[in-house]
Amino acid sequence: MECDASFLPGDIIRNILKRLPVRSLIRFQCVCKDWKNLFRTPSFIEDHLHHSTHQNPSLILHGHPLLNPLDLYMLNREMQVLEVHRAPSNEYLAGAVIIGSINGLLCARLSNPSQSILLWNPATRKVRLVARTVNSTESFKLGFGFSSVVNDHKIVSIGVFVPKDLIHRVEVYSLSTKSWKNVEFEDLLNGVAVKSDGFCTNGAIFWFGFKPNVGHLLVSYDIGTEMFTFIPSPISAPALHDSFCNSLTEHENKLAMLSHTTVGNFESSLVDLWVMEEGTGAFGERWNWTKRYSIRHPCILLPGVIFRNMIICHFYVLKSRVTASEHEVLNDGPNIVTVNLTTDELKRFTFLKCGTGFGVFNYVESLVPVGNNDTEEL
Repeated sequence: MECDASFLPGDIIRNILKRLPVRSLIRFQCVCKDWKNLFRTPSFIEDHLHHSTHQNPSLILHGHPLLNPLDLYMLNREMQVLEVHRAPSNEYLAGAVIIGSINGLLCARLSNPSQSILLWNPATRKVRLVARTVNSTESFKLGFGFSSVVNDHKIVSIGVFVPKDLIHRVEVYSLSTKSWKNVEFEDLLNGVAVKSDGFCTNGAIFWFGFKPNVGHLLVSYDIGTEMFTFIPSPISAPALHDSFCNSLTEHENKLAMLSHTTVGNFESSLVDLWVMEEGTGAFGERWNWTKRYSIRHPCILLPGVIFRNMIICHFYVLKSRVTASEHEVLNDGPNIVTVNLTTDELKRFTFLKCGTGFGVFNYVESLVPVGNNDTEEL
């Protein structure tokens, strides 16, 4: 059936529809064939994503993977916690870990024998399993991102030998071609250890890494050019007893790092925000880090991401000074803290599903597809 919408110009109808949540658009596919086709066009998907990104940003909160496999919750801009539609039931989902969130797509590492990867759009309820070859002697550090230069989502799998996490091989999966390929890195990554899964911003994926005679650094992969580079870390290598949490995030559309340091005998936390400025620094370096913010608070605050000008932290209360060195904590009270970067205001709230080992990711609802049309619908 064609839509009889002659009373409104097409661009006005499109402008209205792009402002609606995905749930409504899915229902409206039944209105007429024209709308159903419109919602599948790349230009409308891009317009809807752009509007959602700026008007309806959210957070995805992922509890402990062993306790709540892919049992996710969303924190919207009104700071309301909403349950996300569950992923498909699967025996291998126990231990699944979310490693990235881009354009409404979540990427998760599964714990099945083939170490498959799950791409999932919670809004459209579509999933795609991405299989890969594995070697029992190596582990993998993953990265998931998008580049507007090549208009493609990619998964980067860095094979490392344990226990030193030295890079052995690199493979890249393209969502547009639905295939893996090996990436040659010559001598650049030889002897480099990767210590984390990746974080994507502005078309590049970044991992915490280490190289002898250089020290701690960031390993960067440009999705468009498929080139690796190194970026110095803004902080020196911390001792394990006084710092145990650094995270990568985005601030003002730039790569940023949140570093956490405990003060004294776990008496308080110091959280610093570093922002990377691209260009030539005072001494000719290509990358220049600037400390934009610092806060000290009498508890353990483990920073996650920046959301709407707030640092989202996990909040710990130590049981006693006797057990402080063992990092034993109480979690029967407020366990999420927001720190306002403008006013320094701290707000606490309880999120019972979010225990030790939680993940937090910026998220926006979208119509972005996970692959071909025969993906599973939940």
